[in-house]
Amino acid sequence: MNNIIQDEAVKGMLDGVSQVTSVIRKAYGGGGQNVIIRTKAHPGYMTANDAEAIVQSIQIKDKAQEVGLLILKELCSKQDKTAGNGRKTSLIIAEEILKAGYASTMDKNTLCRELQALIPIVEKEIDTQTTLIDVDDVLSVATTASESEEIGKLLAEIYPQIGKNGILTIEGSGTYETSYKITNGVRFEMTGMLSPEMVHDEEAIKDKRKETKAVYENPLILVTKKKIVTDDDINPLLSEMINGDKRELVIFTNDMDSSVASMLIGLHKSKRLNILVIKAPVMWQDMVFDDFAKCVGATIVEDKTGINFKNLKLEHLGTCGKIEVDTEDTILTGIQDITEHCKELQAKGDDDSLLRLSWLATKSAVLKLGASNHQELSMKRLKSNDSNRSTYLALQSGVVKGGGVCMYDIADTLSTTETGQILFHALQAPFKQNIINGCKDIPGNIVDSAMVIKKAVRNAIGIASTILTASAIVYLPDLSPEEIALQTNQSPFQ
Repeated sequence: MNNIIQDEAVKGMLDGVSQVTSVIRKAYGGGGQNVIIRTKAHPGYMTANDAEAIVQSIQIKDKAQEVGLLILKELCSKQDKTAGNGRKTSLIIAEEILKAGYASTMDKNTLCRELQALIPIVEKEIDTQTTLIDVDDVLSVATTASESEEIGKLLAEIYPQIGKNGILTIEGSGTYETSYKITNGVRFEMTGMLSPEMVHDEEAIKDKRKETKAVYENPLILVTKKKIVTDDDINPLLSEMINGDKRELVIFTNDMDSSVASMLIGLHKSKRLNILVIKAPVMWQDMVFDDFAKCVGATIVEDKTGINFKNLKLEHLGTCGKIEVDTEDTILTGIQDITEHCKELQAKGDDDSLLRLSWLATKSAVLKLGASNHQELSMKRLKSNDSNRSTYLALQSGVVKGGGVCMYDIADTLSTTETGQILFHALQAPFKQNIINGCKDIPGNIVDSAMVIKKAVRNAIGIASTILTASAIVYLPDLSPEEIALQTNQSPFQ
């Protein structure tokens, strides 16, 4: 173990932060430039403008500087998870706070508390500048988020057809042509994957992004209300799959023994089978089980159906065209025909049935992007994903003036205290960077999702104010995650 005292630790860490943000700043906004990332796959490089892809690809040898890099990787991933966009904005704000905070002579614990206290004040100011929009007004936010008129126009055409709560999935067309089609799909909230170790996202790997979700096409789907108590409950099905031609199994359940979960995670990581376990939600559990099973055409393993683990057959499992699952939600597209099921719910007419009908009646679309090569497709897909998530949030919570203008204006409302002035300069930094990069649209009609900006500010203040209290870096021996887990006596679920 090796310790670095305060001055050296802080300097090295901030140097690491600056090395990363110097790249991000040049790629920021409508005038930002692309970054070329070396890859192992042919042709040996990829072009990116996406902060997540850029930051996760950076490596630094100096250990103190690497800590700064790790801090920004965490921030970037958190912003990506909570808002899906605004990563560069959050990184720039965080760097400004860290540099000014460490240069300040203020007690760092006091500074952190005061920074945290400013979050609700900033968010309230964002609310005063927020304008609600509907599906006919998404062109501007979609174009801003993607930095592409082509993508902005596509989303402006799609969202009026699928509605503000619609599901839009994005994939490559395999041709030069870009097209989309309206399809059937459902979003189940509060139904995330059991463990982040079950991620499976081949497109994220191709785009040099961190895998944060599991994506499968036409998987087998087991829906069970019965607890999976031992390996013997599930082994016959797993053996049948291993000996057959199906390699992807999704399990929708509300209870499973931890030893079974560990076995399934190990099997997934071994690549013998791709396994995904989805946790059924606590609220409306019986209703969600029934609706989920209808959507995928599965027979539920429960006493009412007479199906148990001893008589379970492949024919009792369901499937769908595509399933996307992260730690919070599940999206199904290409589902079974649930017209009759929806008619039955409509006929009942009670509050619960109408609630179920609302989530089952969601419209969806598949946007197929055309490109001349994988590099172009990767860029388009990253920008389209950013645009889609920003547009979705904008439809839920409204928009503010884009290009950093909103934050620039809000900065003027902050107090003249030292902490207020630290945040003042941090909030104005994104707008100034846009000017430096030659963005000509400021202060034009571009807009940002209000929720994306809120999350960018909150996440930047959150991680920066926490790190400001650090006075030393402690290095551990280079161990694998498994070795660290053994040393600390922790299971993957602790």
